[in-house]
Amino acid sequence: MLAIKPIADSPSAALAAAAEFAPYLRRVAERRPDIATRLAQARPGAVIDASVQALSALTTDDPSLVMPALRDAKAATHLAIAAGDLSRALSLADVTGAISAFADLAVNRALKSAFAQHDLAEDGLFIIALGKMGAMELNYSSDIDVAAFYDPEVFDGGRRSPGDAAARIVRDMVRVLEERTAEGYVFRTDLRLRPDPRSTPLAVSTRMAELYYESVGQNWERMVWIKARACAGDMGAAEDFVGRLQPFVWRRHLDYWAIGDIHAIKRQINAHNGHAALDEPDADVKLGHGGIREIEFFVQTQQLILGGRNEGLRQSETLAGLSMLQDAGVVSAEHAETLAAAYDVLRGVEHRIQMLNDEQTHQLPSDPEARASVAALCGAQDLSSFDRAVRETRRAVHEIYAALFEEEERRVQATGNLVFTGVDDDPGTVATLARFGFDDPPAVIETIRQWHRGRTPAASTARGRELLTALIPDLLRVIGETGEADSVFRRFAVFFEGLRSGVQTLSMLLAEPKLMADLIETLALAPRLATTLGRRPDLLEPLLDGSRAEPLNIAPDTPFETAMDNARRHHREQTFLIGHRLLRGGLTASEAGLEWSDLADEAIEVMAVAAEAETGRRFGAAPGPWAVCAMGRLGGREMTAGSDLDLMVIYDTSGETDGQTWFTRFTQRLISGLSAPTGEGELYEVDMRLRPSGRAGPVAVRLSAFDRYHREEAWTWEHMALTRLRPVAGDAALSAAVEGVARRTLSEPRDPAALRADVLDMRQRLARERPSAGLWDLKLSPGGLIDIEFMVQHALLASSRPEALQPSTRAALNWLGEIGVMTDGEVASLMGPLRLMQRLQQVLRLAVGDEFNPDETSAALKRRLAVAADQADFEGVEAALRSAKERVADIRCKKIGPLTTEP
Repeated sequence: MLAIKPIADSPSAALAAAAEFAPYLRRVAERRPDIATRLAQARPGAVIDASVQALSALTTDDPSLVMPALRDAKAATHLAIAAGDLSRALSLADVTGAISAFADLAVNRALKSAFAQHDLAEDGLFIIALGKMGAMELNYSSDIDVAAFYDPEVFDGGRRSPGDAAARIVRDMVRVLEERTAEGYVFRTDLRLRPDPRSTPLAVSTRMAELYYESVGQNWERMVWIKARACAGDMGAAEDFVGRLQPFVWRRHLDYWAIGDIHAIKRQINAHNGHAALDEPDADVKLGHGGIREIEFFVQTQQLILGGRNEGLRQSETLAGLSMLQDAGVVSAEHAETLAAAYDVLRGVEHRIQMLNDEQTHQLPSDPEARASVAALCGAQDLSSFDRAVRETRRAVHEIYAALFEEEERRVQATGNLVFTGVDDDPGTVATLARFGFDDPPAVIETIRQWHRGRTPAASTARGRELLTALIPDLLRVIGETGEADSVFRRFAVFFEGLRSGVQTLSMLLAEPKLMADLIETLALAPRLATTLGRRPDLLEPLLDGSRAEPLNIAPDTPFETAMDNARRHHREQTFLIGHRLLRGGLTASEAGLEWSDLADEAIEVMAVAAEAETGRRFGAAPGPWAVCAMGRLGGREMTAGSDLDLMVIYDTSGETDGQTWFTRFTQRLISGLSAPTGEGELYEVDMRLRPSGRAGPVAVRLSAFDRYHREEAWTWEHMALTRLRPVAGDAALSAAVEGVARRTLSEPRDPAALRADVLDMRQRLARERPSAGLWDLKLSPGGLIDIEFMVQHALLASSRPEALQPSTRAALNWLGEIGVMTDGEVASLMGPLRLMQRLQQVLRLAVGDEFNPDETSAALKRRLAVAADQADFEGVEAALRSAKERVADIRCKKIGPLTTEP
């Protein structure tokens, strides 16, 4: 292990010798030659004391006088401490204690000056020292971590509110310490360890702070407050406040997840490739493997776990805490001795790194000449022996540290730095995220940091945050493996931030790694599911056992609103499972269409029965039978995710009975049952426009009126729609009668020229009113699905046969080929494009809805589309789609005619 040796026999000689290697010390010594003279006559401690006493005797609070006095005292103190350290006349505790004591004095003088500027008293406002300053362990060029608080019931802001006045005082205090003048600066001051620093003022009210720590305080903040110490201002109020936070810091009973969170923090802080590895000479002696942070964390984690029950472990100083852990039998004497010696060595190296240029850095220079200067300041004989000794010291620390939680150590070796604590972006974490494939690591870090601050319901509880901490490493790794890390993370954020509670969902994802991977892959493929899953995380549960739900059964006496909620819960789960199987290749496009349609049939049947019971309860029994008939995609059993329902309600009554009013009420309840939102969500949008007379006609149509309308009044397009009629609920005999009307209507002979003219006119009108959105408009663009449907329906009407009732487009094509209305070549030329576009449409409707922009879509979705299209890549998909549309449009031009934009 490295040993720090004196570089000269006396402090004054050491200071003179250091001038060759440390430019900062040389510059200060040249500016203050009197310090070297005094060091030749007195011990460093006496010189430090004299400098401090002179500053303490300052009788003015005028910033213009306080600022130069502070900087003068700092220069003298820095030189004396460096001289004592380099000559080894001062121990590590002497060095860090002297720096920290001077910091206390500087903060007090700066605060008093700020109070004087505002003519206010110190009552109720105070400064808490945190981190190394709180533990009296500041390094040579350390920032000081402090937090400012005020009691709004005690602190008098004068003409301003207490909060405004406190913030102004703290701002002025920081200026006195930080502002660079001709004499330099005193301390860089970091106030970001206060509660929620991005949204709170520089000084935080004690009431708000206590509420914050009680509700969303994190385990890393508990570690910060281990070292908390009253520093300046109203010391009585400060000490009382620190005392009130002790239950937050020291929990008497730690449950499993709290311990797991502490372990996860340890895993996060460790470094892998983010800092220099053990064999590299330009190591970060604080944050790297085997560095100071590992020793501190070794002590602090065990203090947090055990200190709630053992008050003797509640030590702010690192070495004192290590000693108490040894006394308690938690750490062996051998390990305690090794870590204590290494701590002394590494802090000494840290100080000498900072003596070079007064920079807040802990990294050994990569330049051999600069690193040789550090070695010389450490009293090393040559650079190679120094590098070897530093490496051996760090290796000894890391071996002990790694053994603390061996499993976590193995995991961090596989992942890397993942630190989301504190307020700065950890460079190692940025590097790890970049290695995972993230293009914007700071955005990811900030998002997760806000989650940890309880900014979303799922992380609003301590357990939720602890589970999140444990989940994050594997989560980010899996997200990175998608190849679309940033976009998939944003989708996960939508999912996570939509959760009303996080404990159950996070526990499930943590316990089931396959489920987490499944979730991430689903989000990569289908961004629209992120919002759905965020609102309904219970949808993930059926994926665990892969079971199929039982058919939905609702008792006839079930209240209508209850039936609506039951149907929506069942539908929600089944919709997700069908979509999940489709995305993962467990269903073909045609199979998915059948399952979506079966689910819609089930919902219609259940809600129709419920609507009949509700209408009957209020207005008496139905005056006759009824049937609900599907049209359009549902009629053809070609539903996709998010398809609406084209429905028609037909009834019949005996004799002169008029059932219009009753069945209108029944239909209105059915529509509400299928489309009205409830606390359980929605089912479908319902479209009744294909009924006789469309919007102008009644919502429920009597059988005789339905028959008469199609014999006497219906337009050609309504007969085209009739080819897709399919009864889905209600009376079987009436359903058969409705089909009979449809078959008779479709059997009527038609003038071929007039029929073709009508169909072409409708297709051209549709092209004008709803122009194509481009290649990926699978339905409406020339050569799209609408062209195939128009050609098929035209051919069905032209056949004038009762078998023309063919709801399925594929079945209709096959039948038209069998009877010779279409040639085998035409059927084949249409069937291939139909299959291709239906496959693509099924995936796209599920993944992104109606809008698809290839330039903005993920690589994962493009790969899934290639699989759906039987192509090697997405470019092949677009080529195949373009070719298919050209074939379809060419046939349509021959069969029906061109659009206005086509030759």
